[in-house]
Amino acid sequence: MARSPGMSQALARSPGLLVSTVLTCMVGALLPPLPGLTLFVGGLVLTVVLSAGGLEGPAVRLLGRARVLSEVEAAALAPAIALLCQKGLGAPAVELYARDGEVGISAGAAGRRSVVVSAGLLQAAQMGQLPADQAAGVIAAAVGRIRLGQTRFDVAVEFWTIPWQLACAVCLAIAKTIGLIPLTRFAWRIRFIVAAVAVAQSVVDGRIAGGVVTAMFIALTYLAPRWQRQWDLRSQDDSDRFVANHELGDALARFLRRCLPEPQTLERIHRLTGPIVRPSLALVVSEP
Repeated sequence: MARSPGMSQALARSPGLLVSTVLTCMVGALLPPLPGLTLFVGGLVLTVVLSAGGLEGPAVRLLGRARVLSEVEAAALAPAIALLCQKGLGAPAVELYARDGEVGISAGAAGRRSVVVSAGLLQAAQMGQLPADQAAGVIAAAVGRIRLGQTRFDVAVEFWTIPWQLACAVCLAIAKTIGLIPLTRFAWRIRFIVAAVAVAQSVVDGRIAGGVVTAMFIALTYLAPRWQRQWDLRSQDDSDRFVANHELGDALARFLRRCLPEPQTLERIHRLTGPIVRPSLALVVSEP
């Protein structure tokens, strides 16, 4: 039985939420009672506020490293924004932000009304390399994720999972440092065997809780990427259908045809426009 979109989203977010909660409690336990309680309760209250849609603008700019569009950038996107407004997908229900440093042409959704466009999209629009309808299609895909409720709690989750993100950054830095050692890479590939040995040893020594934690951690290293990929595919599929329903599918498909012809990109083009029918030669026999 296929999982519902809500279940796919919950599974994708659960590892970060679980690990961040555990790390927050561990850090809070090491602090004096008052600072530890303040850290946990203050973070929880701010998470609730963000979940309700409050402070979304400042949070997107801070956590998402975004900024408000300049007058020149807003003028370059004006034709695309006008097209979005004609489809009922523009302001004031949606606020646009920019993120510097992203070379590719993309737009991401955050929270309940925020769309963050890349520096590459803005540059392409300013130089006339990206037609207005294609820019509108790229932005509409992000708007679709907002309208479908896919990103409703993303800002709150982004804030609460800061410990998880820091842990991932540290692990990535360590992996890059020791990844040059072939034995280390091999040990990571067979980590399920290492985990099984560690769990068995923990049970023998009477440390059942430690064995359970180790097993859960190793299981998450396998399951978390899979759950995230499943959610990414599901959310992209739904947002593409949203774009097609708002008559911007052809424009977004034309943009995707400019990208590398990867299988996932070709599938998106199919969803947006339907199958591509190419003319073929055939022998026609006519009766005398």
